[in-house]
Amino acid sequence: MNSVICEKCGTELQIGQYPFCNGDASKHQTTGAYIASDDIPGGIEIRHGICNPDGTPKRYYSKTEIKRALNEKGYQIAGDTPGRPYNVGWSGRRADGKERGER
Repeated sequence: MNSVICEKCGTELQIGQYPFCNGDASKHQTTGAYIASDDIPGGIEIRHGICNPDGTPKRYYSKTEIKRALNEKGYQIAGDTPGRPYNVGWSGRRADGKERGER
């Protein structure tokens, strides 16, 4: 990956740093913005409802995997309708199911 050099102060910018400094390198701070991940590092054990068939806890490694298991059992989280696609909220779909820009 190519590095990006600030034209005003010559600082090599890292991913997540604010790019505008007006010549003051101290203004290249890391932003507070981030992308929410679907991953669950190390996984999470779920003991009730969507556990293993023998009743032992089952480990899930993503939020999508949990949603899929809930939908298959007909369960809901916060009014989510079972059977609907397990897309995260920022997938680009509108509430009526159409793509953005569709009429």
